[in-house]
Amino acid sequence: MNILYQLVLRNTRLYLRDKAAVFFSFLSVIIIIFMYVLFLGKMQETNLSEAYSNVEGIDWLVSSWIMAGILTVSTVTVPLSALGTLIDDRYKGVLNDFYTSPIDRKILSLAYLISSWVIAIIMVSLNFIVGQIYVIIMGGEILGLLSIIKLYGVILLSIMTFSSLFFYISLYMKTQNAFGTMATLVGTFIGFLGGIYIPIGAMGKNVQTVMNILPSAHSVTLIRNIYMEGAIDKVFSGAPQGVLENYTFMFGLQVNIGDYLLSPFQLVMSMVIFGLFFYVLSVVKLSKSKL
Repeated sequence: MNILYQLVLRNTRLYLRDKAAVFFSFLSVIIIIFMYVLFLGKMQETNLSEAYSNVEGIDWLVSSWIMAGILTVSTVTVPLSALGTLIDDRYKGVLNDFYTSPIDRKILSLAYLISSWVIAIIMVSLNFIVGQIYVIIMGGEILGLLSIIKLYGVILLSIMTFSSLFFYISLYMKTQNAFGTMATLVGTFIGFLGGIYIPIGAMGKNVQTVMNILPSAHSVTLIRNIYMEGAIDKVFSGAPQGVLENYTFMFGLQVNIGDYLLSPFQLVMSMVIFGLFFYVLSVVKLSKSKL
């Protein structure tokens, strides 16, 4: 256990020392913030105010929706960026040194995976704090302790799920350029796949089905439902049930596969299965070749 701890500590320190890696892991988040501050946020607030007759709490609702999406993006891009340490070690020949040591390769691999979790938790927590400050500035309220506990449970699940996926993919990456290209593509498309740039309800039915199958939609839906609970209660407290249902469909607070509505439990289980699937594939890959 001491070896695992030391390896995790090493990987975490290496990542945090690389200011460029830290910055680029947040690049998608920064882009989303600028887009919403400059025009998307105001457009959404205006549209919702007109649709719901300027009901009180719209600013809180929109800011919570934005920050929930940003949290989800962080659970995807930060673990991916953190796994860049594996690629760097392979490129620099550090892995060869590890291979000649008595360290078990499974321990070595687990260290890279766990360090990506630790790094992601640190960075996502910073995002959460900034997001709560922004929500308060916009007239909202801070999340309660129980909501924060539930939110972190989903955040951790999301981090572990996407870490497993990207760790498996990283096992096939031999160069820093290849890894950088993948990270760029993921950072570019995650805002669309999570229904953050464009609400999922505004897209075509076929596109909605494809997006709702992906774990990114499951993660952002779970996070939004917890993060936005207070704002939704305030805005829709006196509204007919159909109005709330229309909003949850349009803005991605539910996941439908065809005409079937997935429950929160099913969303959680789908992410667990997805993460375990790629973890098992990684173990199989590792048993047949070098990292």
